[in-house]
This record gives sequence, structure tokens and C-alpha cells, in this order.
Amino acid sequence: MKNWVDRYVAAVINHLPENEQDEVKQELTGNIYDMLPDDPSEEEVKQVLERMGAPEVLAEEYRQNPRYLISPKVYNDYLRLLKLLVPIMAIIGAIAGIIDGGVEAFQTNRIQISEGIQLLTRTSISNALSAAMQTLIWVTIGYVIAERTGMLDSNRKKKWTVKNLPEPLTGKVIPISDPVAEIIATCFFCGFLVLEALGKLPFMFSTSGTINGHVPLFSHQFASRLFPIALVCILLTLVSCGQKIVDRRWTKRVSLLAVLDSLLSGALWIFLFSQRNIFSSELIDLLQEQTWSDGDILHYISTGDTQAIQWIICGLIVLVTVIELISILSKTAKQRSMQATIV
Repeated sequence: MKNWVDRYVAAVINHLPENEQDEVKQELTGNIYDMLPDDPSEEEVKQVLERMGAPEVLAEEYRQNPRYLISPKVYNDYLRLLKLLVPIMAIIGAIAGIIDGGVEAFQTNRIQISEGIQLLTRTSISNALSAAMQTLIWVTIGYVIAERTGMLDSNRKKKWTVKNLPEPLTGKVIPISDPVAEIIATCFFCGFLVLEALGKLPFMFSTSGTINGHVPLFSHQFASRLFPIALVCILLTLVSCGQKIVDRRWTKRVSLLAVLDSLLSGALWIFLFSQRNIFSSELIDLLQEQTWSDGDILHYISTGDTQAIQWIICGLIVLVTVIELISILSKTAKQRSMQATIV
């Protein structure tokens, strides 16, 4: 019985500002128990809660400042969507700004490195801010229009019952920022490699502070394998992180998808970087024009002997994958132990 009351109260105060939650929790809990008999049955508790109505509707009555452009019924969903989309779109805008600034820099003959960095910084920041503001504006407009036209009320018109109450959440919450940051990092890394392979961000060889050569970093064979692998890795990350955003806990489903993401992505990157002829012939020819010490990485690239470099890269991928798997299993074990304690 108490579980139903606690879940109902938690669902109500979840729609209220934090500074109002404690007071409303005490008042609402007292009101519910006042409406119940001394020794209520579970069915009597359900009937009382259903008469009180949906938690998001009742929360509106307790709210001290009830006037909003976005109503409290959808405000949490609105904020959750903004927290997800704004940083992603800002990063995409920044990447687009870097590409735009890079193209402009490459079109300028013998541009100074300091000038190129300033140009890239300026275009990336302006594009990121523009993308973030446009996302904020259009998401807000979309919610206002959808709510005013009744598009968001289709499911809310159904009669509310206690069966609609969410299951009690246990364990540590996965912050929204974690999967969002993971998506951004994966897209940035894969996007950078793909742009390099396409020649949109050519490798810049510099001496005396001046860019002397714009050459592709990767070979055509490497690029042809890179595109599908990068796409698969991005899709795996989107599925895994999307489930984290939905569940917000290290459930079995989240853990399974995270493990598959780590294992498959790690295997694909190892396969990619274990191939021959990673670097382009143009880069090798350019490096051969210079003199390098025997221990320099560029010396091995210029001679075509990149096996040691590839082993190091593959070893780092294995290390990162193992660390990710240990972290996933550890968080899952903690989640299950907390659930067992509560049960």
C-alpha cells in the first residue's frame, strides 16, 4: 500500500521545481492518508489515487507559479529534449565551422599557422552558437504549436489509472550528459577521420611556421574501408546511448547494448588499423623529402614501415575496450546489488 502512495507522490513532485518538492511531498502524503481508512486495502488505495488523477495534472494545482509558455505537462519532456539536442547540434555546428574555416584557410596561399587557428576558432564558435540558438528556438516553437493544436493531448485524454505509474527507480541515475557526450565524441572522431579520408581536411605539413604542403593523410584503400566501419560504429553508439537516455539506469538491456557496442566497435577499428597501406603515397613522398631521426614516427611513415605504429594503435584500442567493458560490468553489478537490497 505504501509503495503505491510513495510512487504516486514521487510522480507528482517530479513535475515541480526542486525548491517546492519537499513541502508538496509532505502535504500531498498527508492528504492521501486522510482520504484512506485506518487499515486500507490495496484496492482502496488504488481507488483514491485514481480519483486524484494523473500526477502531472495534480502537480499543476500545487505549482506556485503555474503560468508557462510550455505547460508543466510537457515541460520535463521539453527540457529533456533540449538537453539532448542542443549540445549535439552545437558540436555539429562547430565541426561545420571548422570545415568552413579550413576550406577558407586552404584557399589562402601560405597562410600563417596562427592566422589559421584564429580563423578556425572564430568560425567554429560562431557556428556552434548559431546552431544551439536555432535548436532552442525551433524546439520551443514546435512544442508551443504542438500543445496549442492539441497534438500532445492524444494520450493524455485517456483515463489515468495506477497502472500508468512508472516503476520505482533504483540505483545511480545515468546523467543525460554521459550518453550525449559519448555520441558527440564518436561522431566527432569518425567525422574527423572521414573528412581526412575525403581530403576535406588535408594533412598540413609545416616548417618555419608556414604551411608548405596540403596532402591527403590516408590512402584510398584505407578510406574505402573506413566509411562503412565509421557508419556502423556511429549507429552502434546511437543505439546504445539512446537506450541509456530512455532507461537512465544500468539495466540488462542497457548493459547488453553497451557491451556489444564496445566489442564490435573495438573489433572493427582493430581490423581497420591492421590493414596495409594506411597512409597516402602523397604523404610518404612529402615526408621522404625531409630528414628524420630513426626514432621519429614520421621516419617510419616515410619508409613505409608502419607495422610498429599499427601494433601500438591496435594495442591502445584493446586497452580502451577492456577498460570500457570493466566499467560497464562494474556499473551493472552495482545496479543489480542495489535492486537486490531493495527487494
